Parts: sequence; C-alpha cells; structure tokens
Amino acid sequence: MDRLKVQEILDLVKRIKGDAIFYDLHMHPFEVMFSSFAYRPSPHDKDLFSTDSSQYVSPQTTDMKLNHSMDVGEKRIDETLRAKLCLFNARRFYAHTGAKVFADQMNLCGIDRALLLPVMAAAESGDGQLEAVAQMFNDKRFLSAYCVPNNIPNAGVEQAVRQVAGKFGVRALKIHPSITGIDLSHSAGIDRVEHLLAAAEKCGLFVMIHGGLSPDCQNSAAVRYGEAKYLLNIDWSLTKATVVIAHAGLFGHSDDDCRKNVWPIMEKMFEQHDHLAVDTSGLFFNPLCLLLRSFDQKKIYFGSDALYEKPWMAMVKLWCALLQTAENCEEALVEIVGTNSSKLLAQRTGSDPKERGEVEPLCRCNRIAQLLPTPEPYPFHDELSSKEYGC
Repeated sequence: MDRLKVQEILDLVKRIKGDAIFYDLHMHPFEVMFSSFAYRPSPHDKDLFSTDSSQYVSPQTTDMKLNHSMDVGEKRIDETLRAKLCLFNARRFYAHTGAKVFADQMNLCGIDRALLLPVMAAAESGDGQLEAVAQMFNDKRFLSAYCVPNNIPNAGVEQAVRQVAGKFGVRALKIHPSITGIDLSHSAGIDRVEHLLAAAEKCGLFVMIHGGLSPDCQNSAAVRYGEAKYLLNIDWSLTKATVVIAHAGLFGHSDDDCRKNVWPIMEKMFEQHDHLAVDTSGLFFNPLCLLLRSFDQKKIYFGSDALYEKPWMAMVKLWCALLQTAENCEEALVEIVGTNSSKLLAQRTGSDPKERGEVEPLCRCNRIAQLLPTPEPYPFHDELSSKEYGC
C-alpha cells in the first residue's frame, strides 16, 4: 500500500472519529526485551529523552505492507543473527522516548489517550520504571500499568500493588510471562498469576496479560510461557474485572496455527469466563481478520504495541480488516478504538482508591512526577553476547 493510500485511510479514520476519544491500550514506554537503555533528558524539550546524541525526527507515514504474516517458505534465520537483529531494531525503535515521541505517533492516527505498559525483566526489581514513566510521561494523555517484580513474594503482592496504585495511580496490572519469567507450564507459575489476579481484584485494577509466543525473548526457554494452552489452566474467576489477553493470544503464531490450534483454545476460555477480552496489538492481518470475525466486538480493544509497531500502521491495518469483516465499519471502528476502552477505564471495584475517597489516580501521578528526582538510567550494554541469548 503506497503512502497516499495510507494517508487517505488515516484522514478517513479521523473524520469517522469526530468528537470521540480514541485510545491505544498497548504501548511500551521503554524497550522490553533488553531493559538496558540509558536515557538522558533533552536540553531542548522536556518531553524528550534519548539514548544518544542523535537528533529526534518527527515520524511520518510511509508505504506499508498489509498482508505480512508469520507463515514462512523461507529459510529460518540463524538464531544468533536473529538476536543481533532484535537488538539493532530495539536500539532503532527506542533511541528516543517520552511524551513527545509517543504523542507525535498518536497524532498521526487520531489517538487521544494511551495506556503505557512497563514490563519487568525476570531479575529486575524496584519502582524505577514507574518513576521513569511518571517523569518522562508527565502528561494527562498517558496512563500507566504496573508489572510486579519477581522479588516480591506471593504473600506480599497485594500490599505491593496497593502501594504502587496509590503512589503512581496505575490503572492496570501488566503480566508478561515470558519476559518476567513466569513459567505457566508449572504450578508455581500458575499460582503466581493467580495471586496477581487476586491482588488486581482487591486493588481495583483490570489486567493485561501477554498471550502467545515471544519469539525474541532473551531466555529461549521462556518463549512459550504465554501460550494459550497454558493460559487455559489459570483460574480467571479470581478477579471480576476485565482481563485483556494481549494479541488475542495469537502473537508469534503462523496464520495456519492461529486458525487450527490456538483460536479454538481461546474460544474455550472465552466460553468459560465472560470477563475475558482481547486487544489487537501485534497481530498480522489474517489473524486480525480471524479475531474480528469470531469475537464479540464489544470485548475488543485497540492496541498498537508501540513503538515496536507504529500506531498509524496498526490503525490502517485495523480499518482494512474491518472492511473485510464488519457489517458497519465506521461503527465498529469507533467502538473498538473508542467506546470499549472508555468503558474499561471507567470500571471500578469496591476496593478501588476512588471509592475509598483517595485522590484521582491521574492527578496524583502527575503531581508526583513533578517531585521525582531524575531516575537512575538503566545500564547500556554495547555488545550482545551469545550467553545473554542462551545460544
């Protein structure tokens, strides 16, 4: 698809949007696979942070390939080369971050609000990521989720979540089995996730969990931790709030595998638990069409997986998929990108801070951000060793 057609679609999306508020519920403020980039504030823009002295250039639309998929008839890429390419792309995508970088991306496709999803590495601890988010995204357009580090024992999860929710105003609990190292093929991993669900319920948060493979995960043993067959074993009834299965559980699977093996498992889960939902992030075109044809439109949320995928590309892809699957494309677009997320973010439970008379989370987060010191940067590793990738 050429750039003119891309821009034509984005202009149409903005006209359809009208006065509605559009949301992207799946954006990563930092690179999640390596968690090792050191950012410095820009001397020219308080909302811009960079890993080096390279100049930030505002994003523009380009030509794009709509029908890319995981189906391969090509030779498999050597794993060492794949690892190096992954690091190269991570450095390229996340050379710059902050409110300016994400707002520029959002403006291209009419997104007004975004949920930021920090992800804790298996050995990472502390609140450094949330402190960095509060400082780098001190803007009402951005909400944040919380990923509980592994050093907090199951018995302490609820207290930790409650403290973080009060301090930083997070709106969701983020779970990424592969990156955080939660092995859902074993009972200990299942138990961990179920403690997280129970804490989310008591603290008034909805849940966002990675669903599918993680082909670029540094720990090769953890690539499959988020597979649908493992998600099926979790007792999702431990929370009444919405649980969003990111990527609809299809991430990293081929078109054929999605259709024949993964989606039937997902459908079984959806039949058992009415509060499960999905987002569209990181899906190739054919799996996205499968999702839109097969699932309740009211339980689908737009997500881009930025900055790994450009939000405007995700929006163009969604619109083209709706043209093939929806009876009323315009109504479906507004519901998936706007109405559904608005309702989700308005959800409250009896243990929610607002119902306890506490300060509105977003206002609290912005005020705290003004008081925070400059966070310590993550160490930057110049070389990628085969040991890091388990090769």
